[in-house]
Amino acid sequence: MKEIKCTIIQDLLPLYIDEVVSQDTREMVEKHLQHCEKCQKAYETMKGKLYIPAENKAPIIKKINKKWRKKKVFISMASIVTTAIILLGAFAYVFYYETVIPYSEALFKIEKQNDNQLTLHYSGESYAAVNETHPMTFEIDGEKKNVSFIFYTKTMAESPSRNLFNYEKGFNDQEYTFNLVESDTVDAVYYVDFDVEKITAGKDSWDSILKRAELIWEK
Repeated sequence: MKEIKCTIIQDLLPLYIDEVVSQDTREMVEKHLQHCEKCQKAYETMKGKLYIPAENKAPIIKKINKKWRKKKVFISMASIVTTAIILLGAFAYVFYYETVIPYSEALFKIEKQNDNQLTLHYSGESYAAVNETHPMTFEIDGEKKNVSFIFYTKTMAESPSRNLFNYEKGFNDQEYTFNLVESDTVDAVYYVDFDVEKITAGKDSWDSILKRAELIWEK
C-alpha cells in the first residue's frame, strides 16, 4: 500500500480530532501517526487548541460568572445613583425652583403710611421671595423720576395655587406686607421680572425693563 503523504494526514487531523471521519479514514490516520513523529506533533498541537479538558471548564465558567456578578453590581449601583439624582432634581424643582408671580391688582396693593413709608400688601396665599431694587432715576415723559422695581416669586410647594403647606405654617397678614426701601425718595413703583446678572452681562438693560414693567404706584 502506498504511503499517505503527511500533508494529507494533517489536513484530516481536525476532522479526526472532532470524530467526524469514517472508520477507514480513522484507521488510516492512526496507522500513520504510529510511525510519523512530525504528524504526531501536529496532532498534539491541534488537539490542544481544539479540545478543552473537562477539568479546565469549571474555572472558565467561574470566571465568566464572576465578571457577570461584577457587571450586575455595577448596573445596580448605577441605577441607584440615577434614581437618587432624579429624586433630588424633582425635590429641588418643587421646593427651590422659583417662578415669577404674575402681577394682578387683586394680589398687589401699595399704601403710603403717615411717615411716608411705602408698604406693599400681597394678598396671595404664599410666596417664596421678594426682589426689589433701590430707587433709580429715569426720564419718563420728559420728567426725571426715582423708580423702584419689585416682583414676587413662588415655588411649586408654596404658591398662590397650592395651599397644602401654607395652612400648616400658620401664615398671617403681617407676613404678607413688605416695606419698600428709601420710600421717601420714590416717585413710582413698577412690577417686573428682572435679572441683575443679565443686566451686568449686557444681555438686558434697565431701560428695557422699564418698558415692559407694570406701574403699580405713582406719587
